[in-house]
Amino acid sequence: MICFKLFIPLFIFPALVSLLGAQVKETHQIIEEWVKTKQLISEEKNLWKSEKSALTDLEDALAKEITDLKEKLLQFEEENIGAAKQRSDLSSRKEKAQNASILYYEGMQKIEKELKSTEMLLPTPLRDRLSIFYEKIDSQLRNHLPLKKRLEASVALLQSIHLFHRSVHVERQEFSLDAEKSREFRVLYFGLGVAYFVNDSGTVAGWGKPLKSGWQWTRQDELAKEISTGVSMMENRTLPRFINLPLPAPANNK
Repeated sequence: MICFKLFIPLFIFPALVSLLGAQVKETHQIIEEWVKTKQLISEEKNLWKSEKSALTDLEDALAKEITDLKEKLLQFEEENIGAAKQRSDLSSRKEKAQNASILYYEGMQKIEKELKSTEMLLPTPLRDRLSIFYEKIDSQLRNHLPLKKRLEASVALLQSIHLFHRSVHVERQEFSLDAEKSREFRVLYFGLGVAYFVNDSGTVAGWGKPLKSGWQWTRQDELAKEISTGVSMMENRTLPRFINLPLPAPANNK
């Protein structure tokens, strides 16, 4: 075995020690910087993870908000379409109601005109009782009454005229015959077709028929007995029986 001995001169040893010390110190610095770098990298990674998590949460929240906004926008569009359709339906209903009101108004004017033209065909007592309703349908007196009030007045007139026409009535009425003085009679009305009158003493009698200008009365005293009997039957003062009265020819209403 061969052994070698390393011979280092003493004057070189201090320099060598100094060199080794410098290298060790530099190594320590490098290690410290490396450790700090690793720590900084670790901290940056942790910070990035935290920021990434926050960004992910923010992204999810924004995505959810966008989805909600899209749903609300769609709902608004649907509601807007529904509102437009509702406005269209209301406009159509309004137009129909206006057209119906016009037809109703025109119909009421026609009915009122026809009712007004029949006023003089009514017996005076009936016409007096219905005067309040005729005033309501009079174009010069109704003072812009609502259509409902005018309709009620027209219906009341039609009902009253119908009830009178289908029955026999006894009325006390005052009128004059020809140029004679006006006097009171008991008048037996058979609806609106014909009427017979007699005075209380049973001496003056006759019959009447309606004209457009009013009722026309014709004296015929020989009818007094039969007419008085008819009046008595209507007032339950005698037993019912047939009475013999002439039926005048229908008026031509000229």
